[in-house]
Amino acid sequence: MSKVSKIVVALCLLLLVAAGIWSLAPRPAATPELQIAESLQEAADAAQAGHVSAMMDLISEDFKSGMLNKARMRLLLNNAKSSGRGVKYDVKITPPKVLESADKDPKQRVVFTSASVLGDGSETLWGGNQLTLVMRQESRRRNLFFTEPHWRVISIANMPPLPGEAE
Repeated sequence: MSKVSKIVVALCLLLLVAAGIWSLAPRPAATPELQIAESLQEAADAAQAGHVSAMMDLISEDFKSGMLNKARMRLLLNNAKSSGRGVKYDVKITPPKVLESADKDPKQRVVFTSASVLGDGSETLWGGNQLTLVMRQESRRRNLFFTEPHWRVISIANMPPLPGEAE
């Protein structure tokens, strides 16, 4: 191998190592309000794309809202996705208002927002009213080995019925 080739290979390896270190480096934590807004927007983007499993990343394993738990919510969302094939829709989330929880738990917040699914003619297919969420800071995997804080919903005080749920 020529001297120039060895230098190019060494530079490529150096760039790969630097990119790996940069991507694995811990990032400064954002405020809970910003993290909550990001979590809600990720769920809205997943809903827009029709990815139920990515939407469910917003829901905690401990989720309970009336007769609804995480498994039942996943089933209802999958059924709604199956029965709504071919329907064009848009998902909108209003910017959340985040308050401390009543017990002042730093890993829990009360969130006021609204979510709506709009059809082609901007008619509301689901939601639109204000939602009162209780969210908790949990963790999720990042880059296989690392974890990062992620806010998940543990309860919804006033959730409208999901498509396919008895009203």
